[in-house]
Formats: sequence, C-alpha cells, structure tokens
Amino acid sequence: MHVKVMELVGESPDSWKGAVQSAVAEASRTMKNIVGVEVVNFTANVENGKLVEYKANLKIAHTD
Repeated sequence: MHVKVMELVGESPDSWKGAVQSAVAEASRTMKNIVGVEVVNFTANVENGKLVEYKANLKIAHTD
C-alpha cells in the first residue's frame, strides 16, 4: 500500500475543529481513501479583539 500526503489549510468562522473538518471535507471531494490527518498548526484572524476566522494547517494521508 502506498500512502500519499497532501498539505491543506482549512477555515471556519466557528472553531478549529470546524477548520479541520472543512479541510477534510474539501479533500474528500477529489481524494479517495483518506486514512488520517496530522494537524500541523492552528492560527486565527482577529478583528476588534475577537477571533473571527479559525485556520488549521493539515497533512492529509490517503491511499491510491
């Protein structure tokens, strides 16, 4: 079995979990057989002292 890894950034207005799910959902549109994710980094945009957009950098592993 060959495993390939793709790096993506997911975004959500609500949470980092939502950002991760967003990236996995986007990857699922073109990738089959996703077998795991590694969260590399969490970041967020801030406006007027409030978090307004959550971001997650991921490595998504999938098989052929």
